[in-house]
Amino acid sequence: MQNIPRLSSIVDHLLQQIKPANSVYIVVGELTPYTEEQLRAQWSMLVADTILAQAVLFIRLVPAEQQCMVCFQKYHPLNKETFCPQCGSLGAKIIAGEEFYLDLK
Repeated sequence: MQNIPRLSSIVDHLLQQIKPANSVYIVVGELTPYTEEQLRAQWSMLVADTILAQAVLFIRLVPAEQQCMVCFQKYHPLNKETFCPQCGSLGAKIIAGEEFYLDLK
């Protein structure tokens, strides 16, 4: 299984809290290289035999959004491709989709 360092850091942070969490919310961008199944599998492995073992993991997926650097069209990339559907240019700025963080509700 691929190690997900950011998820390990989130679990380490939560384990240092005085009050254990009942629910954990993480935000993950569509462009990150991890599937929900991978995240849940590693979460289960990391929290086994800890105070977080009973915590429910909620994952919010942030859709990818890019902006063409030639025509400035904003678009959702297909298959994580960066070419612009408007002008066909390959230069794009990523606006959303790379997030990976603990959402403190």
